[in-house]
This record gives sequence, C-alpha cells and structure tokens, in this order.
Amino acid sequence: MIGTRQIPYWLFGATALAALGTVIGPLTLFGISEQGWQLAARYTVRVSFPLFLLTYLARPLTTFWRSNATRWMLRNRRYLGLSFALAHTIHLGALTSYFVFIEQSPDVATLVGGGLAYALMFLMAATSNDQSVRGMGANWGRLHTIGLHYLWLIFLVTYLGRLSGGEGGNQTDALFMVGIVGSGLTFCALALRLAAAWKSLSRRATT
Repeated sequence: MIGTRQIPYWLFGATALAALGTVIGPLTLFGISEQGWQLAARYTVRVSFPLFLLTYLARPLTTFWRSNATRWMLRNRRYLGLSFALAHTIHLGALTSYFVFIEQSPDVATLVGGGLAYALMFLMAATSNDQSVRGMGANWGRLHTIGLHYLWLIFLVTYLGRLSGGEGGNQTDALFMVGIVGSGLTFCALALRLAAAWKSLSRRATT
C-alpha cells in the first residue's frame, strides 16, 4: 500500500455508507432477527471483497493496462486498502452480532483462521502510513505481502465453502453462484499477480 499526497476522503465515506447500508437494509426488512443479521453479515462481504481485489490488483493492473483508472488505483492503493479494512470491520461487527443473536460460537478453525486474518488486516491498516514504511524497512513489505495473500486465502476458502452446500431452496442456488463467482475472481486475481511478477522478472533479465 503506497502513499499519496491527496487523501480521497470520499472513498471512505462511500465505503462506510455502502457497508452500513448492507447492514441497515436487511435489519429493516427482517427486523433484529437471525435472518436479518445473517444477511447483514453476508452482504457486507460484498462491499469489502471488491475493495480487497482493487487493492490486491492495483499494481498488476497497472503493469498490463496503463490508464488513468489503473494509475489512480496504484496511486491510492493505501486508501483502497484502508477502505477495505473499514468495510471488513463493519462485516466483523455484523457477523459477531449474528453469532451473539443465535447464542452460538463459530468453530475453532473459523475463530483461529479468521482471527489471524483480522489481526493481519488491523496490523496492515495501522502501518499504512509513511512513518511505518520508513521505520519498519523491509519488514513493512513482508507484513503487507503476507497479510494480503493470507486474506486472499481466507476469501478463497470462504467462497469454495459456498460450493459445498448451504440453506435449502433457491438460497442454496444463489450461494452456489456466489461461490463460483467469488472463487473464480479470487483465482483470476492470483493469476494476474503471478503474470505481472513474471513480466517484471523477464524485463529485468533482459536489461
């Protein structure tokens, strides 16, 4: 995540409105209920995941397609990442509320795997500033590289899990399609990063 001189505050505002809207909407339609909180937790991910992809792909997209849009993404990658952290924190609140409402706890694997993902995300957000980049040196890059790819893995596992089942009826079909689209986008994102890395290595080898 890189710095920029001008902070796009509108991005944080739009992210907050979208994420909070996906919480308020289901709770308005279904009330403070199990279904309301479940849908709130589910839909907030659909705000945070695209922001994660934009952060994850900012540099690779610029490698292959130089345009005003991709240059803006790369220049504002730090703030795309912080917007993702904001949306995903709202998702955490909705998901926690769902489990509190149904008086259950996630399984141990989810708590450990998801807890580590959030720990890395919060560390990345806390160090997304010029002072941390200078103070941490090479460790800054290691933290953000490991964190980004671990979050990628969590998204992949989550979307692949949608392919293995769910609630009955049309809802299962909808979740299955979400799993196909989500896991497909996740795999494509990794493939694009690998292709960009290979292109960079090839360019260095010929210079």
